[in-house]
Amino acid sequence: MKNSVKLTILSLCLIVSANAQETLIAGRTEIHTAESASTSATVANTNSTNTSAAVANTNIRSTFEFASTSQITSTESVTNEMAGNHFLGDEIAKKMYLFNDHYSYKVAIAPGNSATKTVFRKPEIYSSVKKIERFLKKGVKNGDIKNTVAQNEYDKVLNVALNILDENTAKLEERLKSAGENATELLNIYLYEVKLENIN
Repeated sequence: MKNSVKLTILSLCLIVSANAQETLIAGRTEIHTAESASTSATVANTNSTNTSAAVANTNIRSTFEFASTSQITSTESVTNEMAGNHFLGDEIAKKMYLFNDHYSYKVAIAPGNSATKTVFRKPEIYSSVKKIERFLKKGVKNGDIKNTVAQNEYDKVLNVALNILDENTAKLEERLKSAGENATELLNIYLYEVKLENIN
């Protein structure tokens, strides 16, 4: 009896994971199709292509909206030495430096003790970004995801994370928590459920 329950739970987990992966792939395809259609529209200057691109873009609806400013994600003050290396390139390395700098800080374990511990602001957001990073790294390494696609997707994740640090993110954090360890679903949330409104 216990084995059949475990098997049922495992089957449900596999189905949910497969559905999340299909959604991510479908979303990537839809976005790239919309981008291609938009490019074709510019080159060909036809109304029909513009209409199909607009239709494709309306299928992606955001659940969470936050204000965005390019100053928050500016990496001008971050040097290559400060940022170090990243498998997705220098710009991502610099944004990761900003992300780690903004989302974590050290505190003394006890008064008078020189030992410190790291504290994370918005731990649900911090851990989801790190899970996505590991997921993309594995995908690039295995050849499942092109480096440029992973770079673009993780750039959006970091832009969202850097812009929402001081926002009310309680509902978004609940949504991220509901995805648990499912990195594909976490990535979907950042790519398709969060919208940044530029206020510059």
